[in-house]
Amino acid sequence: VYDRLRDMVNRFNSHFRFGRKPARTVEVGERDGHWEGVQQFFSREELPPNVFVLDFSKPPGRVASDPAYGVVKQMLGAAGHLSQFVNFNTYHHGAPNADMKKSGIILQGVARQVLSKCGVRIWWVSIPKSIPMPAVFVGVDVFHAPRMFDPIANKKTAKASVAAITVNVLRSHEQKENSKIELYTETAKREAGQEMDLGRVIHSAVKNAMQALQVDPMSCIVWRDGVGDGAIAQVASDEIPHVRDALTYSNSKKEVPLAYIVCQKRIATKFLSIDGSQGLPAGTLVTSLQGPDKETFYINGTCPPYSTPKPVRYVVAQKDESLKDCALPETTWALCHDYPNWTGPIKLPAPVQMAHKLAELAGSIPDCGESIQSSAFTGKMHFL
Repeated sequence: VYDRLRDMVNRFNSHFRFGRKPARTVEVGERDGHWEGVQQFFSREELPPNVFVLDFSKPPGRVASDPAYGVVKQMLGAAGHLSQFVNFNTYHHGAPNADMKKSGIILQGVARQVLSKCGVRIWWVSIPKSIPMPAVFVGVDVFHAPRMFDPIANKKTAKASVAAITVNVLRSHEQKENSKIELYTETAKREAGQEMDLGRVIHSAVKNAMQALQVDPMSCIVWRDGVGDGAIAQVASDEIPHVRDALTYSNSKKEVPLAYIVCQKRIATKFLSIDGSQGLPAGTLVTSLQGPDKETFYINGTCPPYSTPKPVRYVVAQKDESLKDCALPETTWALCHDYPNWTGPIKLPAPVQMAHKLAELAGSIPDCGESIQSSAFTGKMHFL
């Protein structure tokens, strides 16, 4: 299985390649034996900085995810090591009667994840020319873990929530000048259910990103998920000033033009054909339904064949005068194609979807992502 995955990764002809054989092979047990074996190996071995951990696991009892996944991810994240899990319960790639076509499709997706985690831009989407470059795209989301039964308290209790911020940089409209991913991410542990008061968290992430990526931006667009109509004004008044201040880190003499967009998924609006027999196709843009106070547009990101597609409502809470001619709906739709985990459009633009994925990962590990070395993962989508 390693040989097949290695060949798929190396076929991309990127700067990141797997060797003919694994540098180290470690056999571990199940459950606690899994993470204990990983811990023992990394505590006694001196390894180079370019370690990539491939974890081939087959969890006991045919469960969907490995019980040790969160603990192993926490250890590797704290050490700054990239990793990729391949779950053989999802599909047994090494079985004698394995369907090579099905296995190949899955491993091809794994190869894309591996390269994206290393910082390779595996495909490119065109951003409207009206967006001034270099541009900073910020995604913000908060993950709320499901309530779990606590045997000590004898009731279901809520785990801490996790906020995630992704900061993406595009230097130019030309593909050749953006061959590598320029990304900085941070997470923050929150009280259970806390969605707002993220201003300082976002300020820290954006400021650190400006320093790590060394960019002097000409524009910035923020996509914020998880905010209802009644909270938009409060959240925008808290977060926008912090973003503006953080953007001036590289150049304190100018104010970077900013757009701040709230993404709302849980809405009752659906768009159908005139006869009501079909949903509108993916990419449908509706601008004729406007909110009472803010510019609003809807985009059908996906169109499932056996259910009614539900669009995402985008509320433009802030759009500076110098960005009045910028095509925000077209930029949003372009970035719906820029998520490397999926080869077609997704429901949300990539910065928000990446923030959701990162927050979900951090929320699944015991310390809620507090040990993740953000600086070590600059330019890498380590959370896919």
